Amino acid sequence: MVDMMSFLVAAAPFVVAGVALLGMRLPAVWAGVAALGAALGGAVLWPRLDASGLSAAFAEGLGTSGTVLYVLFGGLLLYNVLSAGRAIDAVSRFLGRLEPQKEALAVGVVIGAAPFFESVTGFGVAVVISAPILLAAGFSPLRAAVLSSWGQCAVPWGALGVGTVIGADLSGMSFAALSDWSALLSLPLFPVYAVSAAALAGGWVGVRRHGVEAFSLGLLAGVGTLLASAYMVPELSGAVGGLAATAGFLGLRWRRLRGPGVPVRALLPYAFLLALLLLANGSASLRQLAQSLGPVFVGPGLPLLLSCAFAAALLGLRGQEVNTSLLATFRQWLPTAGAVLTFVLAGQVVASSGAAALLASAATAFGGLYLAVAPVVGALGGALTGSNAASNALFMPLQIEAARDLGVSQPLTAATQNVSGSHASLLAPQRVILAATATGLLGREGDITRAALPPVLVCVVILSLAGLVVR
Repeated sequence: MVDMMSFLVAAAPFVVAGVALLGMRLPAVWAGVAALGAALGGAVLWPRLDASGLSAAFAEGLGTSGTVLYVLFGGLLLYNVLSAGRAIDAVSRFLGRLEPQKEALAVGVVIGAAPFFESVTGFGVAVVISAPILLAAGFSPLRAAVLSSWGQCAVPWGALGVGTVIGADLSGMSFAALSDWSALLSLPLFPVYAVSAAALAGGWVGVRRHGVEAFSLGLLAGVGTLLASAYMVPELSGAVGGLAATAGFLGLRWRRLRGPGVPVRALLPYAFLLALLLLANGSASLRQLAQSLGPVFVGPGLPLLLSCAFAAALLGLRGQEVNTSLLATFRQWLPTAGAVLTFVLAGQVVASSGAAALLASAATAFGGLYLAVAPVVGALGGALTGSNAASNALFMPLQIEAARDLGVSQPLTAATQNVSGSHASLLAPQRVILAATATGLLGREGDITRAALPPVLVCVVILSLAGLVVR
């Protein structure tokens, strides 16, 4: 049993970060510094925690931060290049003609386009792709930030399911089995985000107008994800779900698609990016080659930069316009680096010191009700790390061991960890910082977190109820 003082020390970084971001409304970088200080203080001073792995934790944290910031730079640069070439405006005008009511457009982006890009890229790239389009469509920066954050609702299959691969390995399940269970649990969750998008964009009027469509598209995304996992390629489940919802959204508006004005030239950079991502992820030999060349060639960072070059050439940008885009990108990117670094390091310190294990072990006191508590443990890991892969690496062994000791369903426990950690990761400070950077709201990360929180809480409650029903 974990004594209360040890529990409080282990939880201190979360409490400090929450108070700084949500209560005091401090900029994320200072909240990150405070959380890192609390994590280091506990690891060094409290006898039940272990400071011996701090150097390794810092090394791993620096690597993770570098990956996130590399991808973020490419995503922001692509936005600035497309903006300089007026492609963002062209796409926004097209979407406005396709669907003039904002709440319906928000649903299409949140449950269709954004989950598709998150599935084939990961790392929160969906945020930096969808947020500028939402801004150009007339959404306020705060609403654009929140909607683009919710667009990560297919995170269990983000980066083609990297986190689920880790979770499957640590739980002793096959990837296909964990994907199937995760897709089944996710089935009622997609409609939550779809209806939430309609509500945020249009209030109760928006829900009355498009609530049924939103729920239906969310259900279509969930069914598409489940069928792809069960009968197609599990790694592509999230992408297929996003495509199914997008197809449903466009199918309801097919008459408007027949008219002139489809901005093919403005959309080509996105198609080029998608082709590069599918090429890089679809070939095992290419993935191995990229890994052998070093971290610069791994993940969506390089495809984003290549897409920037393609867009600049396609849209006819001159040297001065390219330089202006680069300068604007650096100005957006630099303030983000410190916040991402401090929060990632805080997460690594909490994991390596044993604080995360202390928090998770306390949940076993609930006995047969553990499956109702497991989503909270998973959500804690996701909110801490901002990564489904890291959350599974951190908490999956503990979840499975607790399920085995308590005699509850291990597959359901593993899927609960996988799904709850994924959904809570969109609230992690480093992911919120991506949304704040993409929408010009740096310093208001607490406002974004508060506004983005409700559907995540609803999803955790649904998962807890599922654990009570199926044990």
